[in-house]
Amino acid sequence: MRESNGQRSADRTEVIDETFDGERVLLDAKHFEDCHFDTCTLVYRGGTPPNFVRCDFAAPHFVFEGSAQNTIQLMSAIYNGIDERIIEKTFDEIRKGPGG
Repeated sequence: MRESNGQRSADRTEVIDETFDGERVLLDAKHFEDCHFDTCTLVYRGGTPPNFVRCDFAAPHFVFEGSAQNTIQLMSAIYNGIDERIIEKTFDEIRKGPGG
């Protein structure tokens, strides 16, 4: 993963004005600003969520690994085996956004 100027915020690596084309990009603990993602595999492993500011995405593919994959598997099990309404309500809250 390329990092611009090696800059770091308190808990995130800053990646500024980079173009990623067909790459596998690790997202955890990154702050992306003015970046372009073209047909990339974007990987989230369940660490500090990434931040995106003024970024462009063309045909992204998200992959969840590690803790993030475990969360997806749990949500799938709840949806398919307990009560899909629980997960639908969760998505409603996500759509509202923070403080919504």
